[in-house]
Amino acid sequence: MFSSAPFLMADGLVSDAGKLGANAGAMRYCRDNFKTEDDDGRYNILVIKTTKDFGDLDGGDKAKALITRKAAEDGDYLGKKLDKKRCASIRKILLLQYSVD
Repeated sequence: MFSSAPFLMADGLVSDAGKLGANAGAMRYCRDNFKTEDDDGRYNILVIKTTKDFGDLDGGDKAKALITRKAAEDGDYLGKKLDKKRCASIRKILLLQYSVD
């Protein structure tokens, strides 16, 4: 599913599992803080899909992902503050990734 290949973020390297955790946390944070009537359903779908993928991780990857998920749930997405514009950008990327209309 997800490889352990790292990707670059603001202050270092994070695994794909860490990125998945950050996406799951970000969708929860963004839904709770920036949703509109128009995008509420999309946020809900993305919360479900990212949470499912998070749940499918094995123990070691899940531990890494949990750290970034909790940070994102508190508004810190891979070292950057989540605001309305950043939430919209992440949401659009995830809608494409998960093929959600």
